[in-house]
Amino acid sequence: METQAINETGPKPVMDTTPMRIGLCCPHCGAKARARTSQQITPLYREIYFQCTDVECGHTYVAALSVLHTLSLSAKPNPEVNIPLSPRIVRH
Repeated sequence: METQAINETGPKPVMDTTPMRIGLCCPHCGAKARARTSQQITPLYREIYFQCTDVECGHTYVAALSVLHTLSLSAKPNPEVNIPLSPRIVRH
């Protein structure tokens, strides 16, 4: 979950480090959606099947979860996996 903090350059994303469960709202009616199952497609990509909890809506859909970049290098790297470094790390 991200929140906005105001600084001299305008809004800036701030990470909320509270442990959470991944959840989505239905894109049609806005009710909570429940993850029913998921499928690991690659080591960096998973598809998650969601179902709207509003029985009158009934929307079901697939969302994606993807690894974007590395913040801290692994002590046990998989040589078959190439995850780019975060732009923040590359700049330093």
